[in-house]
Amino acid sequence: MKSVCRILFCVALGIFVCAESSAITAGRSYESPKLTSGEFHIRSACMMPAEGKLVKLGMKGGEGMTRESGTWGSTLQTVVEDHLKDAGVQTLSAADRLESGASDDELRQVLLQIQDKYQSEATQIDRHPKDLRKVRYTLGDGVALLPCAAKSDVLVFVEGKGSVLTGGRKTFGLVTGTPSTPMGSLVLTLADAKTGEILAYVSLLNNGAFVNDSEKAYGHALDKQFKKLGIGATDNPGGEKAH
Repeated sequence: MKSVCRILFCVALGIFVCAESSAITAGRSYESPKLTSGEFHIRSACMMPAEGKLVKLGMKGGEGMTRESGTWGSTLQTVVEDHLKDAGVQTLSAADRLESGASDDELRQVLLQIQDKYQSEATQIDRHPKDLRKVRYTLGDGVALLPCAAKSDVLVFVEGKGSVLTGGRKTFGLVTGTPSTPMGSLVLTLADAKTGEILAYVSLLNNGAFVNDSEKAYGHALDKQFKKLGIGATDNPGGEKAH
């Protein structure tokens, strides 16, 4: 009996290793006519505080991962910012007061107001991203109150959502023939830093080690989407459109 269990475990482990090594990242993006027409170029960006949300799936269900979520959000912020810089985009932090003379509390209030407005708009965009081509989503011109807005073309919102599996959940699923796969999404939303109009929505989905190696999971896919959107480029956006 022990030998049979050991064989089943080894088979399950082998399948899991193969699944991990064949992880892929799927990407899609949608743009407003203001961006696709070439009238708007993105060469500078103000980075809004990133948000990460991880859930651990075990034998007894899901469990929040507060500390890990915060760390992952910061990691995603760094990955996105690094690849924007690689594309030739200058970046600033929305949490930086710069030379504005605003107090920390005043800046905090502005950030909260913009985040609240963004969450409201993001719900609609997530449901109907293709509508960006015909519907004018906007955060309002209150975004211009951010000290970084005057020096930036866009505000960049970074959101990560993912589910990770415990060892027991992985093994149980593989042995019973119902394997589960960890999934992690990285969503970027770009808004005009002066008017608040939403310009682009980028969604990347990875089924591998998106927490432990976020760069590997999303880096190449980010480069492809940035190139498609013409981010950092001096010529007009073009090429393959969202599908």
